[in-house]
Amino acid sequence: MAAKRKKNLIQFLILIVAVIAVVAGSIAFQNWWNSRPGPEPDQVTIKANGQQIKPYMVCEPGVDCPEGEVPQISVGADDTLKIEVPKDIYDHDWSVLKIYDDPAANSQQYFKSHEAKEVEIKGSADGEPRPRLVVVEVSTVLIGHDAAGVETPYTVVWSINAA
Repeated sequence: MAAKRKKNLIQFLILIVAVIAVVAGSIAFQNWWNSRPGPEPDQVTIKANGQQIKPYMVCEPGVDCPEGEVPQISVGADDTLKIEVPKDIYDHDWSVLKIYDDPAANSQQYFKSHEAKEVEIKGSADGEPRPRLVVVEVSTVLIGHDAAGVETPYTVVWSINAA
């Protein structure tokens, strides 16, 4: 009887150790998963009407920034430009600047973290042929690494020429 009891106690202790190992392993994996580095700011793309758009500018604050190329997407007066941002952007504050051929129609929208994953912009501000959408810019601040490998904030802007 004592041998059976000892065997049950050993099995119970092995079960407790296995449960502790599984819990510790899952906590370690979750911490690693949540703290792994995201992509560098110049690698983050947005989608505009399904087309991948690379950043137009990626700059450290206070540094002169080289401008990139601005992709052109055809957006008619009756059309809508749909912009989708990835989690790397929508889990931060971000904004959309809409520039029309009439400065009075220009506007900017600000979004808080997780407030929006996409935005739709009309080709004409009032549904009329004018004012017509000319440029859309999405901007946010992302953390990247400088030349020395130090984490640094970057202002990132994606620009779209809505022809």
